[in-house]
Amino acid sequence: MADFHLSASMKQGKLYFNLSGRIASQNVTDLSNILTSERKNHPNGSVVFDCDNLVYISSAGLRVLLSFNKKETEPIKIINVSPEAYEIFDITGFTEIFDVSKKLRDFSNAPDVHMMGVSGGVTVYYVGNETLLKVYPEGTSLETVETERQYSQAALIFEIPTLIAYDIVTYKGQYGMLYELTKAKTVYSMIGNSMMNQIRYAEAMGKLLKQIHSINPMIDSIPKISDVYKKYASDMSKWFYPKEVETLIKLINAVPEADTLLYGNFNARNVFVQQDGELILLNMMNIRYGNPVHDLGQIYMIYKNTSEKMLKRLSGFGLLQAGKFWDTMMSGYFGTADINTFKKYEVIFSAAASLCSALYPAAYKDSNGMDMSINDIEFFVSQARRDIFPSVEKIAEALMASKIFLNA
Repeated sequence: MADFHLSASMKQGKLYFNLSGRIASQNVTDLSNILTSERKNHPNGSVVFDCDNLVYISSAGLRVLLSFNKKETEPIKIINVSPEAYEIFDITGFTEIFDVSKKLRDFSNAPDVHMMGVSGGVTVYYVGNETLLKVYPEGTSLETVETERQYSQAALIFEIPTLIAYDIVTYKGQYGMLYELTKAKTVYSMIGNSMMNQIRYAEAMGKLLKQIHSINPMIDSIPKISDVYKKYASDMSKWFYPKEVETLIKLINAVPEADTLLYGNFNARNVFVQQDGELILLNMMNIRYGNPVHDLGQIYMIYKNTSEKMLKRLSGFGLLQAGKFWDTMMSGYFGTADINTFKKYEVIFSAAASLCSALYPAAYKDSNGMDMSINDIEFFVSQARRDIFPSVEKIAEALMASKIFLNA
């Protein structure tokens, strides 16, 4: 084989073929043979051709791709095509046959780039004074980034305060998203040691969450939270016994279904404050739809975790500050300063938090593209065995009672 190189790898259930060099009539037979061989070695998943380093492809090479595509059950996708190679795809009409996307702009050497912060595996940078660059964890697929861009656009339609995601780029070998932005900081960084700021922003976050939960998304591409959670339960089978996985699925099924928009990662480190004081959302990767108790349970897990060490790691706050933040956020959510109004739901919040905690290692990997440390996984597994399995019926009863939130 000469002039080109092909390697294959599985990423998030898809088979990626990485093409580089020149594909011409002299080597198309080699290309065809290697594709056939690698497909036999990796029979599952749809196919994505990454042409980041492809310099040239002839009409004979295009015919090989066309022939390969005819044997697939799902259409192949071709990404990172250089302007020169894209012109060949376009002139020959292959852009009408395949899903072809041009090579992304590389911001690795962009001037005036400095870090803003890290949240959920995502690193955020300022680029100059008006652009924000969000860089995804290594291993995140382009499809995931494109999906979040679609969700960001949908959020604007739903009148959720968010930023305009206007371009997908690369940064030091990882995918990134560009946003228009005036200077903004996370709620967590704005609070500092100010009790006044904590009350102000926690209440505002509660109101924003309630606004999100008033939306019926009606978009087919947004996944249902119960389906996502069942997949997480299955993914946790490495750590839980089969009966325990069955119990988790039973608890997921106990939660009444709903068509409410869910944010999925709502905390002070993931909500931003613009210069005018408006709260905005940036991370749309975890948008789902379902019962609001799933969002509320995750937030409860973050701010009311029974482990002070884990509470500090998840929220950044100490025990008293985290509890106060939760109470104030719920005051904003329920529209009352009477803590007793939502304290009566404590058993429901706790049950939803226990379920979320049991699935959290799988959710973490889904969001960050990497496993938790073994020690952290063992913490959440042992916590589930202590809090869930001895009291399954009580937790199921509490989760079923979450129907109260559907019309709250």
